[in-house]
Amino acid sequence: MRAELIYNAHAGRVVVRREIDSVVEYLEDSGWTVSLRETPAPRAATELARRAAARGAEVVIAAGGDGTVNEVASGLVNTGAALGVLPVGTINVWALQMRIPALNPLGLGAGLAKLVVDLEGRVDHPLPVNYYRSVLLAAARVLVEGQIHTVDVGQAHDRTFLMWAGVGLDAAVTVSVSPEDKKALGPWAFVGTALDVVRDYRSAAVRLEMDGEVRHADASLIVASNIQLYGGLVRLGARACIDDGKLDVCVFKGEGLLNYAQHLFKVASLQHLRDPQIEYHQCQELVVESSTPLPVHVDDEPFAETPVAIRVVPGALKVILPRNAPRDLFAGG
Repeated sequence: MRAELIYNAHAGRVVVRREIDSVVEYLEDSGWTVSLRETPAPRAATELARRAAARGAEVVIAAGGDGTVNEVASGLVNTGAALGVLPVGTINVWALQMRIPALNPLGLGAGLAKLVVDLEGRVDHPLPVNYYRSVLLAAARVLVEGQIHTVDVGQAHDRTFLMWAGVGLDAAVTVSVSPEDKKALGPWAFVGTALDVVRDYRSAAVRLEMDGEVRHADASLIVASNIQLYGGLVRLGARACIDDGKLDVCVFKGEGLLNYAQHLFKVASLQHLRDPQIEYHQCQELVVESSTPLPVHVDDEPFAETPVAIRVVPGALKVILPRNAPRDLFAGG
């Protein structure tokens, strides 16, 4: 395999950089040819991935968190190169959903990681190097022994997403989370910010057009999912498949803390599939218009406001997944 590994040195843990070379060595021992490139600036990974595919790379590996994975995937859409993932970021929901070994897939050890970085200059081995190396090599083994699948991606305007696009409340939370807090606290940065945002957040009158069918609602949140896990915690897109040519859309109605708490409980217990206050649809294209502009995010990266057109692009991306990836993520079961 001819591969390029794109490493986001700003994601996750500084100590991980030492172990990237071990991954490259393992891949080369497995018969791969690997070039390592570090991202010089935010969103640079998309262009690096596009150039790698143009140079003939068969696999382009995103080494970082979900943001890096999104950027690399965006550069590989409709190319012959497959996306590989080395999940070393603060948040790694894609890896968690696909059962790819990751360093703290939900960032739960971010505080410990910060301690490791702080101690690096004072002690020789704050944590066993073998810990980092073993996890990274397990993820690299997925690249060598896994399977290539052709999957769908979503698009909101000109932005590609692998996992979800959100309109409304979750995008408002995402806008409010600083990059520094996200890196330091992982998903807990979103939890703390959400508690502040939901107190004052109000629903809006929205017009939804799904595959030509128009619906109206007072909604606080609309999520179009390409995978089942949302935030790595709950199966919001419980019926989603990554290769069925559809997006799974959840529309949350109402407002207020009690209402949001009820929604969270219903989703956590999968009761949202039959709750009249939470509509569940599948469609190929979704257009959202609202009485007031609502923020929009893709894969937890805010980028626009309503109106927004969201659509699925079937079979647009090749990805390497472990052989034990959840079977219900595929239309063939």
